[in-house]
Amino acid sequence: MSWSGDRSKRAAETLWSWLPDVLQYINPWISSLDISAGSRGVREITDELSETNFGIICTTPENQTSTWVNFEAGALSKQVEGGYVVPFLIGMKVTDLISPLSQFQAVAGDSKSDVQKLLFDINDASGELAIPRERLERAFRRSWVEFEENIRDINALPSRDAISSTVERSEADMTEEILLIARQLDHRMAEIERCALRADGAPRRPSREIRRISEEKFIATSFTKIGWEAVLSSWEGKNVVIVAQSSGDSRRTISRDFVERIAKSLGREVVVLGESGKVIARSSLP
Repeated sequence: MSWSGDRSKRAAETLWSWLPDVLQYINPWISSLDISAGSRGVREITDELSETNFGIICTTPENQTSTWVNFEAGALSKQVEGGYVVPFLIGMKVTDLISPLSQFQAVAGDSKSDVQKLLFDINDASGELAIPRERLERAFRRSWVEFEENIRDINALPSRDAISSTVERSEADMTEEILLIARQLDHRMAEIERCALRADGAPRRPSREIRRISEEKFIATSFTKIGWEAVLSSWEGKNVVIVAQSSGDSRRTISRDFVERIAKSLGREVVVLGESGKVIARSSLP
C-alpha cells in the first residue's frame, strides 16, 4: 500500500486492516505500520516493492503529483507482472487523474462495485491461494458497510497538504495519454492473441474479433479519461462512428486534436456523434 499525506495514509491503513478480513490469505504491507522503529525505512520499502505482486496507490487530489507516490507507482509497474498497480481514489474521480497515474486502471474508494472488482482482481492474481468467487462475494457483502463508513469519514477530512488540491489537465496531457493507451492496446492485443491459441496452435477466436474487442476497450477508456462516455461504436467501411455523451458534470469538450489522436491510433477515420445524431467532431486522416 503506497500513500502520501494524511488522507492517503488513513485510506492505506484502513485497507491494510480491512483486506485480510475479506481475503484471509493476503498479507498487506504499509510503511507506517510495518517498519520497526530504528530500521532503515527506505531500504525496507524498496525491498518490499521488489517482492510484491499487487500494488495499491492511495491517491488524493493533493498527492497525485507527489514525487514519492509517483516513484512507488513507477517501481511497482516495472516489478509487477500483469499491470497490477491500482490507484485507489479518495475524494476524486477517475477523470481527475493525471499522468503517470492515469495510465493505470483506477478504482473509486467510495464505489461499492469498484472496490468489489478490486477484490476480485486481487483474488484472481493470487493463483492457488484464490478462494471461490461466491465465498468472496459473501465476505464482501458482510464487511462493506463498515468499510464504506470509514472511507466516507476519510473523504470528509479537510486537505492540509496543499493550498489547492485541484490539478487541471492540459490538452497536451490528454492527447499524450491517448498514445500511451494505444501502445498498451497493441501489447494487450498481442497477449490476447497468444493466449487464445489452442494446444494445436489454431486460434480459438478469429484475430479480427480479438482486435475489435481491444479497439472498443481503447475507445471506451479514451473517452472516460476526458469525462465522456462512448455509448456505442460501430465500424462502417473505413470509418468508426462513435456515439458519445458527457458523463456527470464534466464541462470538457471533445476537441479535434483528441479525435485525430484516436483516428491515428485506430488507423481509421473517426466520426463522433451526440445522442441526438449530430456530429460533434470528425477526424481528417491524410
